[in-house]
Amino acid sequence: MKIMRPLALVTTTLILTLASWAKDVSKDIKISGMTCGACGVTVRKSLEKTKGVKHVDVSTEKGLATIVYDDSKVTEQQLREAINKTGFKAEAP
Repeated sequence: MKIMRPLALVTTTLILTLASWAKDVSKDIKISGMTCGACGVTVRKSLEKTKGVKHVDVSTEKGLATIVYDDSKVTEQQLREAINKTGFKAEAP
């Protein structure tokens, strides 16, 4: 029992430290090929299904997706791939 308490303290400290390394990132990605509101909805839904994505705003008029995501769970490249899978093209950074 005496060993369990320090072990639990070390484990909790480690978990909190690792969680603090993760940060939310906001990224704008230009998208070509969207012509209507349904196009934007398709892109938004694809991005929202991506693990680590917290918020998505897609502007069909601007051809732009603004994505807030946890950079410890998803990369910018994975976001671009999620967009490209919809049939639209995430433009190069």
